[in-house]
Amino acid sequence: MPLQSRIPMLMVVIAASVAFMVAAVIFEAKYTCLGAALGFAIIIMDTAFAINRPIWSDAAAAIRDDPEAQLHASRRNARLMALVYGWGAMALFAIYSLTQLWWFHSWQYGAAMALIAAALLGFVHILGDEESLFRSQTSLDVSALLAMAQAAAAAVALGLLITSGKFASVKPDWPANHVFLAGGLALVFISTIAAITHYKLRRAMVGT
Repeated sequence: MPLQSRIPMLMVVIAASVAFMVAAVIFEAKYTCLGAALGFAIIIMDTAFAINRPIWSDAAAAIRDDPEAQLHASRRNARLMALVYGWGAMALFAIYSLTQLWWFHSWQYGAAMALIAAALLGFVHILGDEESLFRSQTSLDVSALLAMAQAAAAAVALGLLITSGKFASVKPDWPANHVFLAGGLALVFISTIAAITHYKLRRAMVGT
């Protein structure tokens, strides 16, 4: 099933995850909040794996069926990353505007996530333009390197978050830490998958 047909389901999952997190914060149900965040992460990671797995099994066939398979894979995976950042922004904005909690940095992190989501969607749009220079092989190679850099940065941030003891915190940032954990896990997974898909297709192109 292509990503486009999964988008409505993912939007429902995003809305449900945010709604459950808001309700959980209102009732101070920390494990429910964490579960709602991780539920979103698991579903979007499963989606990323499902749409990339066919390419992994036979990258050469993917190239034969679609000479622009690299380009289309980059667009799909960038769109998934945008959904992760968009979910994070929505969760932070909703939690800290609809519940009893207030955390000054929520708007800073939320705005940053929203901007990154918009930038990724802009990248997806640019790749759809047949005249765009970003469709070149060099640009696609760079985007794969950036995906790996994002995976590494998110992995380091997750390590710091987990070892910092913040999950035992009773400060108002505890729901944000759930957002950071789930979003970080999803970004590490999707970014790594995106890079692997790119290099498998790249190798298949060289071999043809």
